[in-house]
Amino acid sequence: MLIRLLLYFMLGLFLIWFFNGGMEKIMTPPSDLSSIPEQQKPYQKIPVAKPLTPSMVEAQEREAMLYLNRIRQSVQLTPLQYQVALSNAARHHANYSSLNNLQSHEEQSNLPAFSGKTPTDRAFNAGYQSPVAEVIAYNHHRPHPFIDDLMSAIYHRLSLLDMTKDQIGVGIAGNGQGSVNSSLTALLGNQALNDLCQTPPSPKPGTYYYQDVCQNDRPISKRDYDKALHQVAKQNPKLITWPKLGGEVSPVFYEESPDPLPECNVSGYPIHLQINPIYAGRITFLNETFKVFELKNGETLPVVAETIFDNQSNPVTALNASEMLPNASSKKDRWIAFFPKHRLNWNSQYQAEIQYKEDGQRKTQRWQFTTQNQPGLVTFSADKKQKQTLKIKKGQTYTLYFPPNQCKMASTIVMRKQIPKSIDVSSRFIDGETIQVTLNAAPFGGAFSIAYGPSQTLIRFEIETD
Repeated sequence: MLIRLLLYFMLGLFLIWFFNGGMEKIMTPPSDLSSIPEQQKPYQKIPVAKPLTPSMVEAQEREAMLYLNRIRQSVQLTPLQYQVALSNAARHHANYSSLNNLQSHEEQSNLPAFSGKTPTDRAFNAGYQSPVAEVIAYNHHRPHPFIDDLMSAIYHRLSLLDMTKDQIGVGIAGNGQGSVNSSLTALLGNQALNDLCQTPPSPKPGTYYYQDVCQNDRPISKRDYDKALHQVAKQNPKLITWPKLGGEVSPVFYEESPDPLPECNVSGYPIHLQINPIYAGRITFLNETFKVFELKNGETLPVVAETIFDNQSNPVTALNASEMLPNASSKKDRWIAFFPKHRLNWNSQYQAEIQYKEDGQRKTQRWQFTTQNQPGLVTFSADKKQKQTLKIKKGQTYTLYFPPNQCKMASTIVMRKQIPKSIDVSSRFIDGETIQVTLNAAPFGGAFSIAYGPSQTLIRFEIETD
């Protein structure tokens, strides 16, 4: 009898451990887009599972270019054509970034895999003859998130949607280790200008020339330079918007380098308009008319801007800005961007509008877009400790959202999980303020918990069985 009681007691202890035990697991969220050397931001992206093989690299580079061209064509821009020298230069820099665990548009000559200090230096060394624009993203294991990151960052986006570029090279590298476990670099150029730099016409007296455009400082007349750019621009629309009309985007922007919002590390997805260079001077934006609204339950709710600026009031003065921003030094309106002060909301519809003059005639551009839908959305405070219990069934997904009350988040954000071994749960960071939880299996019912820091909010999930 004593032995039987002892066995029952041990079985009871086992069941208590089985249903309520399990080790606490800690995870950190995805990182922002950043290209600041030797400085990691608080958000860590999903790591690359394993080093990329040559065949994986080629497939991802090809898919990244195809995806970008689908984005460009969705706003009626011409697609970019593959260019081998740009591709080689991009691969070299992606490899340099991953090998040295550095995020920067510039390279240091004393480090392994150095191929040129600036993007244009690297393009010249690879055999390209004219200036380029460069964009970089880090720490993803698929090509689409790389491009989506770049499209959330205004300066990188402007380069990808440049109406004077028609060539591209994409390079991807990754060893699955370190603070830069994978890197995508893309270089964009203009074919007509590159051809012109290879065989420039002889200088003519009385003609204005550019001396610092081509490799080896070959002089190019201003007329030929403008003609090369306009040759591509004339195939594109006079005005584009992003997000596009009817488009669906992420609600958040973190950081980029150069950084348009150095005082913030989390804010709303930027909205912008971009003018075809052919129409520069003919289209001018009217002051204080750029507005964004959330359309909710029949109401039009104003979105507060952290800042609004255009190419003329652009705060960035970085030395490498000219190699990223189209028309960085133009004295005419070329683009304008609206930066929401706070994250936009998931599962929401927005409307943007701006007034401008075209050839003296006042016009209004108005369009709507949405943010991505997340299933089972539940919103919490990111700054206040809370406790909440949610009922969950097998196959059900919750999205836990912790929107910050300001544009500066804590440097450390973690998810702590207490999950019994009998329960199969998938949980992941969608971004630094959003966690997705799915119950895959729980044959014996029970409960599990997830805590979010820095607020230390605790969510207990009680499993409902059929």
